[in-house]
Amino acid sequence: MEIRKIQITGGNSYVVSLPKSWVNDAGLKAKDAVLVLPQADMSLLVVPKGDLRKETKSEVLLEMPETTDRDTALRTFISYYLSGYDVIRLRISGSSSGLRSHLKEAIRRKLIGIEIVEETSNGITTQCLSGYSDLPLKKAIERMAIIASGMVQDAVVSLQAGDLALAEEVFNRDDEVDRFYHFIVRQLNMAVRNRAIIEEVGLVAARDCLGYRMAVKSIERVADHAAGIARLVPSLTADSLKKVMKDVAKMSELAQKILGQSVSSLVDLDTKKANDAIVLSKKVIEMDDKMTSELLRPGMEGSSVGWFRLVLESVRRVAEYGSDIAEIAIDLTAKEPNNLA
Repeated sequence: MEIRKIQITGGNSYVVSLPKSWVNDAGLKAKDAVLVLPQADMSLLVVPKGDLRKETKSEVLLEMPETTDRDTALRTFISYYLSGYDVIRLRISGSSSGLRSHLKEAIRRKLIGIEIVEETSNGITTQCLSGYSDLPLKKAIERMAIIASGMVQDAVVSLQAGDLALAEEVFNRDDEVDRFYHFIVRQLNMAVRNRAIIEEVGLVAARDCLGYRMAVKSIERVADHAAGIARLVPSLTADSLKKVMKDVAKMSELAQKILGQSVSSLVDLDTKKANDAIVLSKKVIEMDDKMTSELLRPGMEGSSVGWFRLVLESVRRVAEYGSDIAEIAIDLTAKEPNNLA
């Protein structure tokens, strides 16, 4: 850290000298221009002119043997996608096309805005065509939440009707939520590395990135719980649980309302909506406790009771994740210490 004094020149301009080492590392010389960008935290971002929007695309080459575990290979690929690489080249050693085919299908299913632009017998080249300007962060979060909430609703409907086809559809829709989740995390990672694009992403300051990162993870977990409910449909067919099924539908509706209101409070940074959602979440907990007592009454089928308790837990978690998002919205509305009057 270097401390430099502010000087005044000509009576109207204030000047702060730049460290010589930084100027040399940036490849600058006398009379070169730099961009000075005011930040929400009252700091200034100094960027060498021309570096703010680089024309060259970032590339990476991943090499892995055909024997690589498929899930491991996919996680590795996604990690570079999340890091913000524009072009990812994958080279697979070996003659089999199994791993390559698996990755092609998984990339299309789980990632947004990335296309396979070249394919050979031992590898593929992908390019990310969508950026933060194509699908703004908050719009992506809203779409992600709508899909997750719809999954919860359809999971409960499939449970009531014993509809295995609808349950399978809910389970498959989890990939769509994952696509938005990965895309949003990619945007946030890019914003953290390049503070110049934070406002274009739709945020105010770098600290917002952490809050939104936690929020989208909560939405992703909501979808996971909806898929979990769908998996239980074949196991819950006992007539003795029909009354409780109606109650869980009401509990689910309230949980979905909490999720929607919480996401809205996050997008709008509305503390009233956020606090209302948190209050509503307590009612879901009360409903869960009441239905759990109902399940323990004599005459209930033991095996189905155990499965159904998992359903109640998942619906309750939907409400709790909504409450978590609402708390994040409240936290983001608080002024930072150096901005206080």
